[in-house]
Amino acid sequence: MFCGSELASWRKRIILILLTYFAIFSYSHTFFMLPPFLKKAGLEPQRIGWIISAFYLAATLCRPTAGWFIDRFGIRRTMVGASSICVVSALLLAFTDHTPGILYTIRLFMGGGFSVFVVSTTTYQSLVIPERIRGSAFAITSIGGVMTAFTIIPLAELFINRGWDLPYLLMASAASLWAMSMAFLLPPVQQDFSSNKTQKTSYAALFKETPIKFLLISCVFLGLTDASIAYVSSLAIGRGLNPSVYMVAISIGAIIIRLFGSGLYERVPRTVIAAPSFGAMGLALFGASFAASNFMIAFFGFLYGAAVGYGYPTHLALIGDMIPERFRGRASSMVYFSMDISWTLLPVYIGYASALAGISWAFRGFSLFAFGASILVYFFLWKRIGQKKGIHLH
Repeated sequence: MFCGSELASWRKRIILILLTYFAIFSYSHTFFMLPPFLKKAGLEPQRIGWIISAFYLAATLCRPTAGWFIDRFGIRRTMVGASSICVVSALLLAFTDHTPGILYTIRLFMGGGFSVFVVSTTTYQSLVIPERIRGSAFAITSIGGVMTAFTIIPLAELFINRGWDLPYLLMASAASLWAMSMAFLLPPVQQDFSSNKTQKTSYAALFKETPIKFLLISCVFLGLTDASIAYVSSLAIGRGLNPSVYMVAISIGAIIIRLFGSGLYERVPRTVIAAPSFGAMGLALFGASFAASNFMIAFFGFLYGAAVGYGYPTHLALIGDMIPERFRGRASSMVYFSMDISWTLLPVYIGYASALAGISWAFRGFSLFAFGASILVYFFLWKRIGQKKGIHLH
């Protein structure tokens, strides 16, 4: 996993960042089992939907504010503040009455704290990881967000099935406390931008002085292609298949690539990998839409996971490649914001397309669109960007 002497020399810090991601995504992914918990508590499906969506609404809206907090207070204090909100809101969820209004409010604070913490973590690693190993390092650290599929989510499901409600709810409190402790364990960033008031770091300056808009275009298509995973269960069930087989295969593919496939970053520019990654995701979705057995849907799930294994680390690493250090907090905010917006847009398409042509053809149409978009984004965006001076390729 840590091939190369330089990558190995950064082993401790990379592992700390991986554990930080694992902690904060454990907090978020614990609530993948919240719908059945709330249903068992007697809440109506419509209310459950609003309570679940509150987290993601707050996460999306708070993405741009994260950059402001980082510029104002620094990375560590922002991480501590965000994780404190996560801790308090998780404890309130565990020990207060579960009325819809209270739950909705708590979920809003949960989403906000989670959003700011994730942006802060990404900003931290874009500042401390050297450009030469950034791609490989980001591939390794992103494993933290995938490990929950084999650990936290099954444990949460076990607690729910056994009727252990309080232990289930306290999982989020434990994860957020862990995230807070990681904020103190991470070595400090050498330069504190919260004390630098001489250079403008506004969003207007970010878009004027950096090529952030090109990165955001690519991130929107990556986010759109990734958002389709929310409807894979409908696709699989509609074809009489097991959706969990597809999800596990995705996780396995992503982890294998991030553990053993990072050597590609040493041979191929990240500007070359970015667009083909979501193009390959689109092709894997296209294949899955024709799957007639659990084996076939698992096969295409593995291919999709392998493409995801390159897609996200590549786009996040490009923040450090393309954006000056003083802008990276706000750049990280906008990258996540652009991908979050995609999760809002795709359901509209899937809803209308499924009603007109069925879920399988809705997937096929979008997957071909994603593949075509990847070709256009590569030739008209990344190929030109990669040829400009001052933008690192590896």
